[in-house]
Amino acid sequence: MTKFHCLAGLLLAIGLLIFSPHLAQACPACTEFASSADVDDTDNFAAAMNESIYVMLGVPFSALFIVGFMIYRGAKQNEAYREEMGQRAGSFALGASE
Repeated sequence: MTKFHCLAGLLLAIGLLIFSPHLAQACPACTEFASSADVDDTDNFAAAMNESIYVMLGVPFSALFIVGFMIYRGAKQNEAYREEMGQRAGSFALGASE
């Protein structure tokens, strides 16, 4: 890895640590009860719970997609490498038989 990639990764990590507290939100129950003065307002609570369920379901599926894509890409690169090595071995065998 080059120094530029290391520096870019470090700056990204620092930026995420600095700005993440501003972007972080409480759980839907805490957000709803802290922000509303009405106890009878359940529509926002239900919407907040639905949103949190979608987020919780989205994280494992996106992780599964990313891992699957990395495996697929690695298999394609491995196949291309094997084909290249097979062609090189074939050219060496043809050169030796002449």
